[in-house]
Amino acid sequence: MTQKTETIDIESLFENICDRVDYIAEVYVAHLPSASEVAQLHITVHTGDADSREEYLDVTTADKVMIDIGDAEPHLLPFDVMATIGLAGHLQGIEGTTVYVADNIWGAEARDLDVGLSILRQKLAGTCPSCGGTVEESFSDHYRDNRTCQELEQV
Repeated sequence: MTQKTETIDIESLFENICDRVDYIAEVYVAHLPSASEVAQLHITVHTGDADSREEYLDVTTADKVMIDIGDAEPHLLPFDVMATIGLAGHLQGIEGTTVYVADNIWGAEARDLDVGLSILRQKLAGTCPSCGGTVEESFSDHYRDNRTCQELEQV
């Protein structure tokens, strides 16, 4: 007997996260192993509501998230969601994307969820969110060769 995979679209997943957590400072999506060869999403929610540095959240019964990146078929990826009391702030690059930053985080530029999800979609589609160019080999090579692209993505 085969088990049916349940999916949730990325926007609904973030609605569920927001319903579960009162205050969110930052949301970071690690797309592993890299944006061009993504096999899984690890979503980290920085919040004072977490009880520890690693508190896995059960926000949906779905086991895969659906992300429309403009292709004929959307990406269906396994995911997990972890809340942390750890400080916000991640390096942007091939391994992850900050999709949300609250407007009261000292030393960081605010990022609306819509903007962050657009950046994530572009990376998963193999497009640099900074210059709009197609990333042929890997984001690692692209960012090394085009340092301003990586710098423009910083929050």
